[in-house]
Amino acid sequence: MGYQRIVVGTNGSESAQTAVAVAAESAGRLDVAVTALAVWKDAGRKSGTDATWAAAITAAAADVLLAGGAPVVRRAELPGSAGPVLLDYAVAEPGTLLVIGGGGLGSSAARLRGSTANHVSHHSETDVLFTHKVPKRWTTVGLTTDGSASSIIAVRRGYDLAVALGARPFLVTAAKTDDDGAATLAEVAATAEVADPGLFGHDVLTGVPAAEAICNAAWKYDLVAIGNRGMSGPARLLGSVANKVSHDIDTNLLLVNTTHP
Repeated sequence: MGYQRIVVGTNGSESAQTAVAVAAESAGRLDVAVTALAVWKDAGRKSGTDATWAAAITAAAADVLLAGGAPVVRRAELPGSAGPVLLDYAVAEPGTLLVIGGGGLGSSAARLRGSTANHVSHHSETDVLFTHKVPKRWTTVGLTTDGSASSIIAVRRGYDLAVALGARPFLVTAAKTDDDGAATLAEVAATAEVADPGLFGHDVLTGVPAAEAICNAAWKYDLVAIGNRGMSGPARLLGSVANKVSHDIDTNLLLVNTTHP
């Protein structure tokens, strides 16, 4: 099942504005409704946010979403902690793509303060698009894979989004040798069950560990897709590829749910 709706989290910050702009174009290309969601904390906590503030934030986002091509725009303002509220709202309907700014992923200080993006990356049961930039034109999407069944789920989801955005999907793998990588990508292309495997470009990365290789090659792509295997549990503490990539990549990242039912 493809994406049926988009939810974009916004607090009016520069990072959130990037998320809103990407959500607008994605909703237009996918022809799905998008909801601008702002989360406010109880005024008693002296947070500087309240329901009135949240309404103003979503109203501004709605204007951008409509101008950016979203076919249907909705607004929601909810109290609570941003990370858990975003996750609960997104998982309430199947086929939701959650879009949020990714600035808090790469900052150690932000993670220590309780980054919303970091919380979402480790707990989301829906696919999440973490934004870092607004491409002038979507041209290439990197679909990372190690040949595993879970990574092929991410390949399929990323392929569908790439085609909707008008970008060419590239299968990307890190391997010890070019021949090993080429064999992996050939097998993935043959088993991915996408509409047109002929659209796939192939990109084999060698010489450094997988996470570093993917981040080094990220400049080639407007978006990189990766499965969320290893984003929680012991694998996260041991330094999973997905975890390292989510924190270090500097392009838009589609983190695909491959671990939660």
